[in-house]
Amino acid sequence: MRRLLTVLLVACAALALAVAPAQAHNVLTGSDPKDGARLASVPGRVTLTFDQPVRADFAQVALTRPDGTVSKATLEVADNKVMATLPVSVAGGPYVVGYQIVSNDGHPVSGKVGFTITGGTPQAPAAAAPPAEPVSTSAVPPASSGAWVWGLLLVALLLSGLGILVVSRQGRRANEHSA
Repeated sequence: MRRLLTVLLVACAALALAVAPAQAHNVLTGSDPKDGARLASVPGRVTLTFDQPVRADFAQVALTRPDGTVSKATLEVADNKVMATLPVSVAGGPYVVGYQIVSNDGHPVSGKVGFTITGGTPQAPAAAAPPAEPVSTSAVPPASSGAWVWGLLLVALLLSGLGILVVSRQGRRANEHSA
């Protein structure tokens, strides 16, 4: 019985270590300008820094202006940094840089960084302003909670335990018949 428990514990530890890296998601660790910054004018470029490398083929960044219009930014990706060249704007007020990336583990990550322009002309949000350039997210796979991985781990663990139980019982029967 001790042998069975030892084998089960070793199998659980091995499976837990194998699954743990799959749960790591890319996280925004910094931005320039910083979230909540107050600036005199719209920066020509925003840099987003993540804790892991970013897949350039799925990175998207868009700028939402104070009037509600949304424009897609031109991107350059280098390892864990995404540099976005922003469209020119002279309006004062709140701006939001929204991003959606896919980390190297295949999981989509999205978020936003906001800043306020204190110079320029303040603009009221438009009622229903259409986006200047639509931002498509169809190329990015849908987000997953990862619960299926834990379910798969549980099924594998149960099947392993069942297999070990069957083998140990067959060993006992062989010992009883030979005695």
